[in-house]
Amino acid sequence: MKKIIADKLFDGKKIIENAVVMFDEKGIQYVGKSNKERAKETYRAKFVTPGFIDLSSGIGLKEESMPSVEGNDFDEETNPATPELLALDGINPFDEAFPKALRGGVLETLVLPGLSNPVGGRGALIYTKGRTVEEMLIKSPCGVRFSLNNAPKTVYGKQRKMPMTRMGSAYIIRNTLYKAKEYTNKKEKKFSLSEESLIPLLKGKEKAFFAAFRADDIATSVRIGKEFKLNTVITYGSEADIVMDLLKENNIPVVFGPVILPRFDVELKHHTPKVPAMLIEKGIKTAIMSGHPFYPAEYLRIQLGPIIAEGIKEEDALKAVTSIPAEILGLKEYGVIKKGAKPSIVLFDGEPWETKTKVLKVFI
Repeated sequence: MKKIIADKLFDGKKIIENAVVMFDEKGIQYVGKSNKERAKETYRAKFVTPGFIDLSSGIGLKEESMPSVEGNDFDEETNPATPELLALDGINPFDEAFPKALRGGVLETLVLPGLSNPVGGRGALIYTKGRTVEEMLIKSPCGVRFSLNNAPKTVYGKQRKMPMTRMGSAYIIRNTLYKAKEYTNKKEKKFSLSEESLIPLLKGKEKAFFAAFRADDIATSVRIGKEFKLNTVITYGSEADIVMDLLKENNIPVVFGPVILPRFDVELKHHTPKVPAMLIEKGIKTAIMSGHPFYPAEYLRIQLGPIIAEGIKEEDALKAVTSIPAEILGLKEYGVIKKGAKPSIVLFDGEPWETKTKVLKVFI
């Protein structure tokens, strides 16, 4: 049994002062104000949180310090519809970004294939430590990536093939989903891995992660999601504040980020920390992602600072990288520190969002 004594503990809902956590490899056994039970190991920290969960990351697919071809398995730029691809098959557990993410408190991450294809492939939920992807694996497949933004146009426009417009991207997504739906309803059918890959999504067992920046692309994502009764999640969401009522009405979560990002594309001209702050205030389920490889996963915690500066409560900012991502993925044992939860814990020597703060230890 291990014991943590924390000046401040965020349990996934609120910040508790002078808290004690008792846990072993099976899970968290006790959370409270005091516990006289002896432990083999005792740790002290100024601030303790659940392990951060980074949604919609490219970590392990686009490797740090590697050539653009050899270390880049982020995008399969040969076919605009590739639902059969598994992110798990492209992740390199020896990407140097993993130990950095761990040192930043990111203990779990959802890796999704890149942005170039309107239908990109299926994700993998993994720990950020392990010698093989099998050791790191929590769940695969986990979610399907869809892309409604400038990226598919940029890639396939150069090849003079569809999609060269947003209409083309929407058509490819619809056509792929219609084919899968038709395939599902057939009693006798010739096996198709592409169509088989989308059956869990169409049955509501997987999430549809739409990568959309502009308000009109977000609206299109919502529209397609409703047509096929998908469990839609918006990622990036630079202009999500413009269509907040639409998102609220349809109960659609937003995974916003990166918060700290240069406006290197016209789609990002509206990008500001005010957007996620407005979404949270509106009551829209909002997670914050690092956006790795555009912004290093290890600094996910730093991205909470600008949101807090916009007036968001510290508890709500911390929820955006712990309990909210867990809720979006349907993970009851993650993103919280409570009895029965997974022992995924981060110890800090100060407030997590402060630049001077360091991670003392993680349990993963």
